Amino acid sequence: MNKQLKKFYISGMAWIPSYRDFDQYDGTVKATDKDNALEVFNKTPMAKFMKHEPNIYSEKEWNDMFERINEMYP
Repeated sequence: MNKQLKKFYISGMAWIPSYRDFDQYDGTVKATDKDNALEVFNKTPMAKFMKHEPNIYSEKEWNDMFERINEMYP
């Protein structure tokens, strides 16, 4: 069975070598579901710099979050 790849947003606190400090990290991966998105992300070089397990959002969850923020702060 061939599953369709979807975009997932990765967000969390990470050590940013160029800053030489911790900062917010946001990125995207293409995967079949959230569990697969974490597996895909864990294969990237950035994964080793994460302070904790990252938050993973579907494209809909990510867009809904920004809509709520924009409603709170018009």
